[in-house]
Amino acid sequence: MRLTLGSHSFDLTTRALVMGVDGAPEALVAQGADIVELAHLDRPIAVPVCIVASGDHAVERALAAGAGLVCLRPPTTGALRRCATSGVAVMVPSGATDEAAAAGLPPDRIVSEDLLLDVTGEAAPSAATAVGVIRGARIVRTVDIGGARRVCDVLAAILESP
Repeated sequence: MRLTLGSHSFDLTTRALVMGVDGAPEALVAQGADIVELAHLDRPIAVPVCIVASGDHAVERALAAGAGLVCLRPPTTGALRRCATSGVAVMVPSGATDEAAAAGLPPDRIVSEDLLLDVTGEAAPSAATAVGVIRGARIVRTVDIGGARRVCDVLAAILESP
């Protein structure tokens, strides 16, 4: 399974991505984030940006801000079509992946929320990350970037071994 976010392409078959939240974008990137979740983007950064959007106007703001991944809550046909024409990836509830494909989004630009693991409120985020990735999560949303990065890298090495 591939995921394309702007000019970045990821093989999620064995690798989980780390989505950093709650920090300065540059600090999150320095700690190893593959994706940074922001409310808005005021300058380009080195990794794809995820922006949560609810409604067509919020999608336009996310696209104008340079999002590489738009988390649509809830997805509308208009928002999906707009994302398809702009070339960004979308994250949608699992029941909306067919709708996203029908709107013109290629498979490598559709992410089911089933692949997202949010460990931001976990008491033991590294342990939760390990369990979640073993169970199939492929994007880990966390404030513990370094810990998640180490866990995801170790599990990728294990999952890639013959």
